[in-house]
Amino acid sequence: MSDPDQQQLHSLVLSAELNSENENVEQLGPIIKSIYDTGRQEAFLEQLATFVRKKEGEIERMCNSNYQEFVQSVDQLLKVRQGTVKLKNKIIDLNYDVQKSGKKVAAKKKELIQTRKIQKNIDEAVDTLQLCLHVLDMANRVNYLVEERKYYSALRTLEELQTVHLRKVFQYEFARHMHESIPVMQNSVKDAVTKEMKEWLYRVREVSRQVGKIAMEQMSLRQERWKVKVSQNPELRSVPVSSPIEIVMNEENEFNIINNDEVRIDFKPLYQCLHIHEELGKLSEFKTNYEEDRKAQANLVLSQSYTLRENNEKGFEAFLQDVVGFFVIEQIIVQSTQNFRTRGEVDSLWNTVIAKVVKIVAESLDDCRDPELFQQIKISLFTFIQTLEDYGYNVNTFTDLVLIVFQKYSDMLKHKFSVDFHQTIIDDDYMPMQVSFREEYDAVVDACWFKEDNRISQGFPKILPFSQAYPSCCLDVKNFVDQYYQFAEEDSKKYSYVDDIVQQTLDHLLIDHVDGALRGKLQSTNMSQIVQIIINLEYFENACSELEKLLKAKRSSHRGGKIKLYAIDEFRETRKKAEKRIFELVNSKIDDFLELADYDWIPESTHEYPSPFLQDMIGFLGALISSTLYNLPVSIKTFIYFDALSHLATSIRDLILNPDVKKINSNAIINFDVDVTFLENFAHGLDDPNIADAFLELRQIVTLLQAENAEEYLEPSLRNKKYSLLRPTDVVNLFEK
Repeated sequence: MSDPDQQQLHSLVLSAELNSENENVEQLGPIIKSIYDTGRQEAFLEQLATFVRKKEGEIERMCNSNYQEFVQSVDQLLKVRQGTVKLKNKIIDLNYDVQKSGKKVAAKKKELIQTRKIQKNIDEAVDTLQLCLHVLDMANRVNYLVEERKYYSALRTLEELQTVHLRKVFQYEFARHMHESIPVMQNSVKDAVTKEMKEWLYRVREVSRQVGKIAMEQMSLRQERWKVKVSQNPELRSVPVSSPIEIVMNEENEFNIINNDEVRIDFKPLYQCLHIHEELGKLSEFKTNYEEDRKAQANLVLSQSYTLRENNEKGFEAFLQDVVGFFVIEQIIVQSTQNFRTRGEVDSLWNTVIAKVVKIVAESLDDCRDPELFQQIKISLFTFIQTLEDYGYNVNTFTDLVLIVFQKYSDMLKHKFSVDFHQTIIDDDYMPMQVSFREEYDAVVDACWFKEDNRISQGFPKILPFSQAYPSCCLDVKNFVDQYYQFAEEDSKKYSYVDDIVQQTLDHLLIDHVDGALRGKLQSTNMSQIVQIIINLEYFENACSELEKLLKAKRSSHRGGKIKLYAIDEFRETRKKAEKRIFELVNSKIDDFLELADYDWIPESTHEYPSPFLQDMIGFLGALISSTLYNLPVSIKTFIYFDALSHLATSIRDLILNPDVKKINSNAIINFDVDVTFLENFAHGLDDPNIADAFLELRQIVTLLQAENAEEYLEPSLRNKKYSLLRPTDVVNLFEK
């Protein structure tokens, strides 16, 4: 019991009067309530007992000194005791009332505690539910972000959900299931972004042709601008387009081929897909899939078909534009990404595609028959090559394609001109060409490099040695060369084999379609025609030399060396065959005359004039020489004459040596001498006096038969001098006759 309570109780007891105990009790009530509130009832009773004992001691002392007072005090104490009993009873009643009230309070308190526990559980349940709802809301937000194409945010949300929020509710079954579903949700994000990327790839494929078209158009503009600059500054002539100098000078004309008024390509879907796969650690998978998709798209480009048979140049250009657009986009991707598309991977795809491109273009050129279309195709092809080279692709493989283009073009020209040549040869009359006017003559001279010689008549009309076929073919050949080099333009300076192609093609034209056609005519028995073929072949040989000069002037400036047309050897060989054919025809005529020979080897008299068949034969040969063979070159005529007369001499020698001729008299020898002299005189009248040597053996036979001393043949010195061409067996035969 506290000191204030003790003092208060002590004061209360001392001041109490027997007749005023109710008032003191009322004051005691709060004290007692305080005691019960603090649970100090026992202490109070002990204190009260102590107080009583103290008071009893005081009373006893006082009684010892003052009995009366003691008695009075006892009486008072009795009264106090009585009051205390009453107070105790009231305290007991009060305690009962307090206990009764406390039970209600305790019950309320217990109820309050239970209520608070329930409230706490409810609060915890609400917090947990809100946390679960937040987790579910984040899961739903992932789907929302995917629908909004915010794939990276969706991926970050999944990561936050997995590493932070699911851990707070991991004790719940749904959280464990959701945690197991995270990879599936990540794959759904990957699938969604991949789907969008594939849709983007499809759109890119649709605009690739437009990109290629714009790229090639821009390259054409650059080429035109560069030609202007080169014309203004010849020092730039050796500087090609796409060189550093040209690139610097073209900076003011730069053009964005993927972001302009005609086409716009946003690479965000690709970059986004790349980023997501990197985050998921699946970059290798994405690279593989992208590579397969682009290969499939490349094959789709290469699978399209077109034909140039109907002048479908638009299909050809569209094909080139598709290829350019495809690889321009690939180049942009290489330059704008890291650890995705390497230059080596794109070059590998390029090397795979380029072989197919060459094959497709080469096959399509087989159908092209229009020179103008060929020119357009060549321009498109060279722009195509230049554009790809400008984007860093190796175009060396296209050297083969360029070779094919020029070869196909030359083949087309060869086909066109071969038809013309064939028709020219067929239509030729194989007669010396006649020109009536100076203009016509000048045109012929200009067409076939013709120079007058002593075979050309003076004044007009002029008779030219060659037939109409020669200047016509020469003009066609010139046109062929001009058309080819017009097609080649500046390309011949870059590709040296351009010159080789035209040389080879021209050789084939001349050999197969000119020389071949003339060679086929050699079976004719028309000697005039064969003679004209020989003359034409002579001029074609000369024309080949002029063509070699023309090709050398046209060829690439950096190429040297001699140009050799093998056609000249073929013409020369055919000319020899034609000459041989003339020999055959002339000798055949000679044989015809010899069949009429009726020599009398034992005549009774001599004759003053040569044999009639020889006169007819020489008359024929004279007419042949003055007409049919007149325009032949002297060298050819000499060979023909010598061969014909040698054949004649041999045939006459065979007549006298014929085994059927058993005997020859002196008159026959005289007549034979007249015939030989007649032939010698004819030979001496020809262009070359040495032609008379064809009859030298006959002259030696006559000399031997007229010799006074035949034994002189046995003298070696005389034999070598006078009878060098006579064989001993023939001499014996003659002497026997």
